[in-house]
Order: sequence, then structure tokens, then C-alpha cells
Amino acid sequence: MHIPLPSLSTSLAPISAALDGATHDQRVNWMRGLGRRELSAMWTLSLKEGLPLGLDYLAAPPDTTVIHEGQNSLPAFTRFQKRFHIPSTTGAAQGYNHNPGSISWFTGPGHFSARVIDERCLHIDYVVMPPSVPSDFPPLVDNASGSRKLVFGNMIDLLRRVSAHCTIGRGVKHGKDMSAWFMLTRVGDPPDLASA
Repeated sequence: MHIPLPSLSTSLAPISAALDGATHDQRVNWMRGLGRRELSAMWTLSLKEGLPLGLDYLAAPPDTTVIHEGQNSLPAFTRFQKRFHIPSTTGAAQGYNHNPGSISWFTGPGHFSARVIDERCLHIDYVVMPPSVPSDFPPLVDNASGSRKLVFGNMIDLLRRVSAHCTIGRGVKHGKDMSAWFMLTRVGDPPDLASA
């Protein structure tokens, strides 16, 4: 399965089509090969052609935790997961960053809330914390103290959809765009694909 590189593409459409035709493992393996240049290029393409993105894409059905495999543009510790959950009692999307123990010890779980900005963009907000967390999440801690503040303090991730299972994100800190990008690949079909 050939998936075009974002830096060699002038349109998101062929990348989206190739990702849609790939298996989950093929999507993740391709994503794992993307570095800073490719993730930045994917973000730029998504600004022109991003697909509709709603909260139910992150975690559906309600009261289930959905894993999204991740790859970021950092020079180290590039692999991670974001785990999303939408409690049926509130309908408010939330999640955390799942990392190996040694990394989580320093960064904390990076709890966040999620909200719709427009039909093509979500905010992953590390400032506005959820009031509680599901039983399968780490205990709720803020992102404004200790070493957690260095990583997640005053940060929001912008998230845009690039294919049926994949999204691209960019970090914003203190209201300014960061030179930091990441891609997520959802484990399992999103609801709009499962019902198609």
C-alpha cells in the first residue's frame, strides 16, 4: 500500500484516499515514519481540505474509551496515545495522554477536555479540566504545577481530520502557534464509517 508523503503532495485527497484504503497497521506504520517536515506539511494541507470533525469521532459510543495512536514531531519520545471518553451523563468529551511510565512520571497524564471550534476543528484543552475522570483513566491532576506545567501548561491542541481514521494536530501555547505537530490514528472505526 503506497501512501503519498505530505511534503510531496499538493492536495490532501490522495493521502486521504490511500489512508482509507489501508489497514490499521498500515496506517500506523506509515504514521510512525513521519517526522517534523511531513507532519507540518500534513497540517498545512489540512487547513485547505480538512474533513468534518465532531466530538463523536473521538469516542463513540458514549461511556467507552477509544484509543488513538499518536506520532509527534519532537526529537525524542515521539510515540504516544491519546485516549478519549465521552460520559453519557455529561456528553462532555475528555481524555489524557498515555505514555510509558518513565515519561508519564515527568509529564503527568496530561488530562484535557475537548470541544468543537467549527465543523472542521476541535480544541484539545489542557487548561479547562474535566470535573472527574472515568475509572480506567489515571487520577485527575492539573497541568499547572511542577513539571506538568512545562509540558501541558497553558496549552491547547488544534485537531483536524485528514481521513476516516486519522487526524493531524498542532500545539498552541500562550495563544501562539508552536512548531509542534502530531498525528493520530483511531483504533476501530469511527461512528460515521461504522454506520455507512
